[in-house]
This record gives sequence, C-alpha cells and structure tokens, in this order.
Amino acid sequence: MFEFKYDENFEPSSNTKQWWLYTHKTERSFSGVTLPGLFQTTYYEWQMLGFIMIFLLEGIATYWCYQEGVIITAILASMFVDIVLAIVAHIFQKDICKKKNELVYEDDVNLGAIKRNLASKQLKQRFFYLLIFISALFKIFWFFSVYGLVDATTLFIMTCYLIGAILHITCTGYAIFTFIFNRKLSKEYNKYLDSKHQMFAFDETLPLRSKLSSTDLKEAEVGRHMITKGEDGHFYLETFGILTDSQLWALIGKQIEPEQKRALAVDGVKHQMLILQQDPTGAAKSESQHPESLGIVTGSKVG
Repeated sequence: MFEFKYDENFEPSSNTKQWWLYTHKTERSFSGVTLPGLFQTTYYEWQMLGFIMIFLLEGIATYWCYQEGVIITAILASMFVDIVLAIVAHIFQKDICKKKNELVYEDDVNLGAIKRNLASKQLKQRFFYLLIFISALFKIFWFFSVYGLVDATTLFIMTCYLIGAILHITCTGYAIFTFIFNRKLSKEYNKYLDSKHQMFAFDETLPLRSKLSSTDLKEAEVGRHMITKGEDGHFYLETFGILTDSQLWALIGKQIEPEQKRALAVDGVKHQMLILQQDPTGAAKSESQHPESLGIVTGSKVG
C-alpha cells in the first residue's frame, strides 16, 4: 500500500480520496466512541489472494463438471455474473463508509435520517450478496441435474462454489476497488513528482484548522499534525495533507482522560471528513461542501 512520506507535501485529489472509502477498514474504539475508519486500508493482500482463489476453486469445479458431461456454458456465464454482482454490491460501500463516519459526529437531529440512509444502502448491498449465493446454488443444481448422485464429487463441487460465493462477497469488491484506488493514487503521485512537487501539493505554510469542542485537552503532535491551544483559550486541530486514521489514533492516545479521548475522537473524524472533500493545489476543483458547512474553520496557525 502507498505510504505518505513526512518530507513530501503530496495530497491526492478529492476524487481519489473518495475511492479510499471503498477500501476495507478496521474499527477502533476510544472511550465509548467507535471510529469506523476513513483514511486507512486493511487486509488488501488477503482480499487479493481471496479473489485469485475464486478462479482456482471455481475453475477446478467447473472443469470437473465438464468432465462429468455438464454443458458448462451456463456455469461460465454465472461465474461472470458473480463478478458483476460483487462489483455492483460494492458500489454502495462508499456511502456506507461515509454514513458510518457521519454517525460519529452528527447531532441528534440528523442521526435518524443518517441511520435510515445507512440501513437502506446496507440492505441493497446485501440483496446483491444474496444473488451471489443464489448463483452458487444454481451452479450446484446445474451439476446435480446431470450427475444425479450425492457423493464425494458432489460435495466437492458444492464446497468449491459455496466458498467461491463467500470469497466474492468478502474479497472481490474490496480487491477490485482497492486496486483502482491504488492506481489513481500512484498516477497523481507521479504527477506530483514530475511537476517537482507543484501539482497535488498542500500548502506547507497554511494548516487546515478545526476548533475543537473540548476546552480541556493535552497539546500533542504526530508527524505534521498537532493539537494546539490558541490565544483565545480554545484548542485547535491543525493538519497538513492527509490525517490518516493511525495518526488520528496516535493523537487521541496522547490524551490522558477518557473524556478528552472521546471528544477528540468525535472532532477528529469531523475534521477528516473535511480533508476528504478538499482538493490540493493542481487538482481539479471539486463540487464538494464548503468547510463552513461542517463547522470547521480554515486559516493560518493561531498563537
């Protein structure tokens, strides 16, 4: 996976950041606040391995069907449809990830609408996952209708197609969309290098600042990012470029009291959502929300 370097001011475009939402996340909890993950990708290697295993398992099973006299045209078509279904199901993952993060910081007035929207997206995703299982059952039935016996061969074919369906649900979407995300990220990073750090670059003199809700925090610094106390007595989160999940976790971990960790976890996700929507220098301007709509201020450092 791509590693952001401390001595570089590279920041991907808003469009590429949106693709980050399609990648697999690992949740982390702080003082009762569960962070679903935003700027992180986990288990990509295993997902790609699982995606490859699908072709091995279903390839063996399909060849065995062919050896037993099954006309495999329908099975091959079903295998192609499985990939399409897995891709369509994963399209909802972006909104699911975004809504889960919004639940962390949105007020009670908006929580109901967000939860309903999240449930709707998850239901639609599960519908396509169900179709993948139905497709697996179709392949098993197609084989059994010709073979006609329940023996070790039938159980082997059944196991291959069912495991293939599970791997499609858990791996295919993540593997394909994470691969695309990595390609887009690498393409923009190469433009950043070719332009001598002019394109896709954040301003190293102007941090993105969020006024934090808590008035009792511990000043801390992780990489380029920091929590500072301004002359007005308020605490601010100041970041340069991407505040990854691991960096946010580290800032939260530097707080002492549970209430400090909780407050920073909520405000930190809210700040990350702004980073998700902003474009660096040299990237096409997105039609995303303005910072003010998220209750976040931008500007130079304070005191």
